[in-house]
Amino acid sequence: MNRKEFMYRLEQLLMAIPGDERRAALQYYEDYFEDAGEENEAQVISELGSPEQVAATIKADLRDGNREGGEFTENGYSYAQSGSKGELITKAPPKTSKTLKIILIILIVLAAIPFAWPVLVGCAGIVIGLVCAAFGVFAGLVIGSVVLMAVGLVIFIAGLTKLLAALPVALLASGSGLVVFALGLIATVAAVKLCMVVYPAMIRGIVAICRWPFYRKKVS
Repeated sequence: MNRKEFMYRLEQLLMAIPGDERRAALQYYEDYFEDAGEENEAQVISELGSPEQVAATIKADLRDGNREGGEFTENGYSYAQSGSKGELITKAPPKTSKTLKIILIILIVLAAIPFAWPVLVGCAGIVIGLVCAAFGVFAGLVIGSVVLMAVGLVIFIAGLTKLLAALPVALLASGSGLVVFALGLIATVAAVKLCMVVYPAMIRGIVAICRWPFYRKKVS
């Protein structure tokens, strides 16, 4: 049943009541449909019920109460409430369609995906690149320090092999190797300690970023 059929059937069912009340009732429901909008026509009919129910309610209200001092509403003919100082019950505004809002939100999201997806992928790539670069830098420090130790050790051993052939050169090489080895050892210890501080902090930061959307949803 559509609006036209509903109003036609209601008019036929109200033929028995006086003309003024009939015209007021029909005008009220015409305005009610207009306020709700064509897209909410089916919802309004579902809320009001059948024309027979509406007509029966109107007739019963007109028959049981005083016809003056009231107006038509979606629940029938209503009268001024006692103690309201002559104020009449106002017409309830039509309900908006939740389905229409949901559809509109879905359409907006679908329209934004082609533009948002490349941006999200680009941002994710930048973040991953920065994280990998940070890991690489600190790992490079450790590797470089270990290599420095190895070079110092090689120089020291090479110096020892020259002790019998050239003592001054052997002593110089061995000493230099020990110095390089000591520097490499210090750098290795410092780099490892730095990694022990930086890597866990980076991992905690990544986990916090990944958990952030879910945490916000849970709190809200």
